[in-house]
Amino acid sequence: MKACAPGKLILSGEHSAVYGAPAIALAVNRYIKCNAEQTQTDGLSWHLPEAGWQGHIGWSDLRQLVSYLDYRFSLFEAGELTAGDILEAPQQLALYALGLCLPDASPETGLQLEIYSQLPLGSGMGSSAALGAAVTSLGQNLFSKPFNTAELFQRVRYCERLCHGRGGLIDAATVSYGGLVKVTNGQVQPLSLQLGAGWYYIHSGTPEAGTGDCVDFVRSRFGQSSIWQDFSAITKQLTDAIVKGDDPRELLRENHRLLTQIGVVPKPVQQFIATVEQLGGAAKVSGAGSVKGVGAGALIAYSPEIDLAELCEQNGYSIMAIEEDSEGARLED
Repeated sequence: MKACAPGKLILSGEHSAVYGAPAIALAVNRYIKCNAEQTQTDGLSWHLPEAGWQGHIGWSDLRQLVSYLDYRFSLFEAGELTAGDILEAPQQLALYALGLCLPDASPETGLQLEIYSQLPLGSGMGSSAALGAAVTSLGQNLFSKPFNTAELFQRVRYCERLCHGRGGLIDAATVSYGGLVKVTNGQVQPLSLQLGAGWYYIHSGTPEAGTGDCVDFVRSRFGQSSIWQDFSAITKQLTDAIVKGDDPRELLRENHRLLTQIGVVPKPVQQFIATVEQLGGAAKVSGAGSVKGVGAGALIAYSPEIDLAELCEQNGYSIMAIEEDSEGARLED
């Protein structure tokens, strides 16, 4: 059995969504894919070739791991762990997601799970949400009953709390539903809109700070700030611009300035975006960004008349045109 889940890019609303402001994001055609085969060995064997992760765990030990990670989350809630320390290893998210799918009685056969990723870890493309969605889609079909999209979204959000200290609303919604998605106050609204041409994904380097740490940093400084009203206004205006087909550059530039103000855009990334703006384009962090180091993970750029490839190469960044995935997490033939 095979399953996949798309990556995502936030167009507007990262960080502000934590405070009830709206966010819009797009599922993109880069995926985490899972292949599962039954084996005669008890328990789960897993292999993630790109990351070099592999191992084996019995079914009873997998159940214990689920309980153990729930306990570590309770330590986070009590202030004894940071959000970035809940998981002791990134692959534990996949194990946790599968463990939640197990029936009351352990399966009589084993499972070999291969996971392949086109999404750089910690890049702002929703790799953890996509991993949770792909593994959950497999696990529910193998061991329980398939989820509908709303149920999948809630499960992915629940798993995501182990990565970021809270359920990733916009990430979970986008990888589950696919297409363009708006989230406001916990409510998910798929948008039947096309983003259009001229949009690009740029990878600015892996952030040194994880999403949970960035969220904690911003909360400590801006948790009670009125700046989130400014973010809300920009997100609404950008959504309207996409609906009407208007030029979004000024809105993206203002969004970038707000993200810089809350401290999640490293200096080298600010300098890169300044050059993009001088050339006539616009770019912003898409995701948590970073509160230290030189990389901010994913950026989105709008530059329909400008070729940014040479500029990206000069900075050691990769670039690709953004293409939508309209289906979300799913089984594959």
